[in-house]
Amino acid sequence: MDAVRCTWIALAAAAALPLAPAPGGDSPTRTYRNPTYMISMKVFPDWPQVPIEISEKYEIARFYEPGSRGDMFRPSLEVFRLDRRGSAPVTGAGALDAKAREAARAAEAAPKSVFDLAFGRLGGSKPLDPKAFKKITSADKVDGKLWVFDIPYGSNTKDKSTTRMAGLAAFEKEGLEYGIFISGPARRGEDFERALKTIAKSFLFHDAKAKEPEALSVLDDVNISPRRRGEIQRGLIKGWGLEVSPKKNYVILYNTKGNKNRALARYIAERIEKIREQVYEVQFPPAQPITAVSIVRICGDRGEYHAYGGPGGSAGYWNHHEEELVFYDASPARKVDDDTLAVLYHEAFHQYIFYSVGNVAPHSWFNEGHGDYYAGSRYVAGKFKIGPFDWRVRTVQSAIREGRRPQIVTKDEKTGVETKRWSNEKGYTPLADLVAFSQRDYYSYPGVSYAQGWSLVYFLREAVPKKREWNAKWGGILDKYFNALKREVAKEGKLARGGERPDEPEPDGPTEPTEPTDPAGPTDPPADPADPAPPDEPGPGDGGGGTDEPAPDPGLQPMQEGEASENALQIALREAFEGVDFDELEEAWKEFTRKVRQ
Repeated sequence: MDAVRCTWIALAAAAALPLAPAPGGDSPTRTYRNPTYMISMKVFPDWPQVPIEISEKYEIARFYEPGSRGDMFRPSLEVFRLDRRGSAPVTGAGALDAKAREAARAAEAAPKSVFDLAFGRLGGSKPLDPKAFKKITSADKVDGKLWVFDIPYGSNTKDKSTTRMAGLAAFEKEGLEYGIFISGPARRGEDFERALKTIAKSFLFHDAKAKEPEALSVLDDVNISPRRRGEIQRGLIKGWGLEVSPKKNYVILYNTKGNKNRALARYIAERIEKIREQVYEVQFPPAQPITAVSIVRICGDRGEYHAYGGPGGSAGYWNHHEEELVFYDASPARKVDDDTLAVLYHEAFHQYIFYSVGNVAPHSWFNEGHGDYYAGSRYVAGKFKIGPFDWRVRTVQSAIREGRRPQIVTKDEKTGVETKRWSNEKGYTPLADLVAFSQRDYYSYPGVSYAQGWSLVYFLREAVPKKREWNAKWGGILDKYFNALKREVAKEGKLARGGERPDEPEPDGPTEPTEPTDPAGPTDPPADPADPAPPDEPGPGDGGGGTDEPAPDPGLQPMQEGEASENALQIALREAFEGVDFDELEEAWKEFTRKVRQ
């Protein structure tokens, strides 16, 4: 899944957990049957299945080893399906048809084999030879190929701690190819290779005992396309349930935990509608009615969340490709806890503001700052009350005590353009620089950036209106920014009401886990904030979007990823801070923030 292009909420890092034992009971003995594609195979009895992203094109199943978060390469088992039937190039008169051309483009962009699909995403220090396979046969006598590689991720190719074992068994019949892919730390390679051979020999192209999933009547009145509905239905694996929010703006997919979490799912469905109605829509009226229906996915625990694709150092994220908010149940009790709700309110804001502006993510100080601002919400007597967000207070106060963090300014002799390079040692970022940060800049110093973004928004919303002098100078900053950005996006003619996106030829493949350890969960809120590994090269346009079907109004197409206008963003920033003395603003912000109590 494409978690690297998401907006997410960070947590503090924890000490590495103990390394996991040998794989799941040492032998794959449990039969897994896929009801959509009617295949079956043996899997590890104690490896949970994790859902696949709604619009994933090629991966159809994923399993992960529980309790393995201490490994650099988290052990996983994945199944890929590549259907090349009917994908021949379109020529002649048929090539004039728009749908035919689109189909041809999609076929051209698709992986050529499950070998490319599985190994192409791993990288490593050396190329892998597709001819280096052994022959293998499935349970229904289909000939296949088996590859096993040790893939180093450093200069020392003999260092097992930085080497991944990856194995693939592939079977093809009449243009339909399946791949069974297992990976984990190289020090356990022999165990995984033996397990892969057992799984491959048990694989059935067609298992009559697998049954087609039943239609979900609960989705009958939800504003989603038949295709999206089918994707949701096919992705609802055993042990997961579905609820629809009261106003049908959200579909809640959740790990039932043996039916324990049904009340939690209904609570989340009700609460996300309430904060949208009472807070988001009031403070940020949308450019056009928002018709997008988002998925809210509640993983059963932190391990499942990261196995699904949650970025290291995060507690939740909003994925624009899937129109999906993802987080996990942080409470061992049936009752939802405040930390779980904090993550929900943070991520729900990212989803809402993206559509409210017109399918554009605002600057990170505004986007992440407000996400954390609403994470401090408490629902009391039918209304939301906002207080300091505990996760950020001590961090920003500590940064203020350290003072401005050092910077080095270099100047290009030919162009005269100055470039600032920041130290990540200690201290805070000057506000004039913080508000101009791209998402990449923001994530390069994430702990303090998140805390500063929260504290700036909290200051502008909670302190400035209460002091006449401050309000006269800075009271309109937030509204000016939002209204200018919304106006400039509309001018570009790319405004979207928030619908589903046309098919994209390039799929979102599962991302590579990069973190050596996972962070502490939100059940233990950090005294100091996160220093998570940032997503891969995020930009100011990352943070939301649609997926598959045409937008409701052909004249209002969604903006594609990366298309968030830099011009619109800069105009909004300039108008919001026009005439502002940043040094004066910074001193007032520090004065107030030093006194905030958790």
